[in-house]
Amino acid sequence: MKHIAILVPSFPIASETFVVTEIKALLNAGHKVTVLTFEKTSVLINLTSAIEVKKITKPAFKLILPSMLNIYKLAKAAHTAAQFKSISTQSLLAYGYQISRYIKAAKIDHLHCHFMHGPLAYGIVAAKLADITVSSIGHGHDVYVNNADLKPKLALCDFSIAVCEEMAMQFKRFSKSNVKLLHCGIDTSQFKYVPSSLNESVRLIFIGRLVEKKGLQFLLPALKHIPKEFGITLDIVGDGPMLNDLMYMAEELGIRKSIRFLGEKPHDWVSSNLIYYSALIAPFCVAENGDRDTGPLVLKEAMACGLPVLTTTLMGANEIVTPNVGMKCMPGSISGLSKMLYKFHQLSPHKRYLLGQNAKQHVNEHYNAVKQAEQLSKWVESL
Repeated sequence: MKHIAILVPSFPIASETFVVTEIKALLNAGHKVTVLTFEKTSVLINLTSAIEVKKITKPAFKLILPSMLNIYKLAKAAHTAAQFKSISTQSLLAYGYQISRYIKAAKIDHLHCHFMHGPLAYGIVAAKLADITVSSIGHGHDVYVNNADLKPKLALCDFSIAVCEEMAMQFKRFSKSNVKLLHCGIDTSQFKYVPSSLNESVRLIFIGRLVEKKGLQFLLPALKHIPKEFGITLDIVGDGPMLNDLMYMAEELGIRKSIRFLGEKPHDWVSSNLIYYSALIAPFCVAENGDRDTGPLVLKEAMACGLPVLTTTLMGANEIVTPNVGMKCMPGSISGLSKMLYKFHQLSPHKRYLLGQNAKQHVNEHYNAVKQAEQLSKWVESL
């Protein structure tokens, strides 16, 4: 089977567990996998020693460019590089050549690039120089905010992956793009805990970075509208630039006693503690700059623990959460969130439990990383 290189801007990143999950699943599918990255971080992850992580060093432009003696490949790469307007041709050729050297030395057959911003352009040029196939996968910020040269990037990849249907539809508007739909999967074996009791009270948990696109600025006013006798509580797990504003908002709304800001928690804390909650709430919205969540893993991880999910109809959340696993409302709607919370509270503990059990089954069937990697493997092998 083909030796696949995964190209990422930085590796590993604690919030990008989907990359490590995909690597492990590709290994299990029989591929050799190498990681190419522009920045090696100090984050500790559980990854087999069989995985080699290569840091792409800054090229010496004056030394590298004259050494590109194959005129045909240089012309081909230069033609490719010229289609990108956001990065200079010189930089693309120099870094592309540097990456192609890693590719040739490791005998890599295919380059798979996560995120569609700047590093993808370098990866495409490198693949042309190394004469191998290349694919890409979009996630969110790289498609809706930092999306320079998106059209030529899609056209120059052998195939490009969208992580939700709405993103796939956007990609398909560009001609000459081979678009495939593949939701990011999770390692379902990591989520062995399940709720062991039925609680009358509604305990909600939010998990994520405290930024605009997560929608907490709409959730807190929505909680204000819920009768106090309902006793709904919310634990917020995460940190970010909106923390102080959200704490102040909770005080001003008079709901501070029912909200706990728990800060960041390790991934194993999440998998072992989700079972003590009634539901995960994820009030996703579109930020002012266009940023949004596209195929949120946090929904799938909560569902894998047997939790129902309360979210919005935005992007991938609309596909992931069906009526038999949770509830949805319009993004950015305080009244919509209030009505959803009221409706969820009215469910019996047993009905909430059944939603969670349906959620667990749904994730195992549709968002299992093993199955997703098998599909990716088939696409790569068929090139």
